[in-house]
Amino acid sequence: MTTEVATTGPPTEVLPNPTAGRGEQQVVAVLEQLRVRPTTRVALVVSAIVGWAGLAVLSGGVADTADFAVEGTVAVTVAAAVVAVVIVLSWSIAAIGRPAALSHWVAGALNRRAPWLVASAVWLLIWEWTTAKTGALVPPYFAAPQQILAEAWKDRGLLLSSLGNSTLLLVLGFAAGVFAGLITGVLTGWSAQANYWVHPILQYIGPVPALAWVPIIFVTFPTAYAGAVFLIALGVWFPVTLLTRAGVNGTPRSYYDVAQTLGGNTRFLVFRISLPAAVPSIFTGLFMALGIAFVTLTVAENFGVNSGLGWYINWKKGWSAYPAMYAGILVMVLFCGTLMTALLRARAVALRWQKDLVRW
Repeated sequence: MTTEVATTGPPTEVLPNPTAGRGEQQVVAVLEQLRVRPTTRVALVVSAIVGWAGLAVLSGGVADTADFAVEGTVAVTVAAAVVAVVIVLSWSIAAIGRPAALSHWVAGALNRRAPWLVASAVWLLIWEWTTAKTGALVPPYFAAPQQILAEAWKDRGLLLSSLGNSTLLLVLGFAAGVFAGLITGVLTGWSAQANYWVHPILQYIGPVPALAWVPIIFVTFPTAYAGAVFLIALGVWFPVTLLTRAGVNGTPRSYYDVAQTLGGNTRFLVFRISLPAAVPSIFTGLFMALGIAFVTLTVAENFGVNSGLGWYINWKKGWSAYPAMYAGILVMVLFCGTLMTALLRARAVALRWQKDLVRW
């Protein structure tokens, strides 16, 4: 006679099994998608459609107050209507189920992004209503969405020029810092003698914020631009060095033993064993460094460089042109988010072997 023991409690989360077959992994993926109930998904999609359509109606159908009357109202109306139509079309494709590949992708995208679509529509509705339509939030410190779009379009030439200057400055400083950090990290992680001399610098000088060196750097360097590049590189260098060193030190000794047994020399051990094993740690350092680079870039552009998005934002703030300042901030947000997304994609490609082992 057997006795069955009933267990109670919340269901455990189903995690992908690296050793499972393709069919089992597909079942796990389906179970993950079903964690959101179908009725909830439908409600979210409908709410998103209603929210964005309501924003289009509010923007185009209700007159702006005198303080917020600008030419950007049509752009907000059209943009909101386009988003609503795109959601409707996407929902239709997902419901029809054909073509299968596109339908599956669209359904997954709606499942993931529907809450954000609803939240963004609600936020824009509140923003539009409290500024342009009722004037509850008054200028100059508060701006309506159409004012920001109008200023962005009017200053598009200067904004594009500032974006290009910021991109160039960031790329130069980030590349120099990453290059120096990789070299320093590998040397200190591989060589005890190099670590003896460099470790005190990392310990005492590395944690000092790069912005603390501004007075010295801009006096020492011949041009403000060169000083700004060095300032960004200095901020990037420390986390990349630290995490590269940690990755090299964390490489299992057995990897080296096997490689040496098979005849691997020092160069092979460094470039084919240490560096590949340290790549996950290096990417962690790159993410930290990119955030530091954004902060340093914004400050460096206001200390003699006089170009770039950080300079544009500060310049408009000085003239109390707050809608234009918000437009610059919006471009800065898109700029930083795009670069961070690109780095995420690069990590996904470089570490695709971790896909079923580590959940990002």
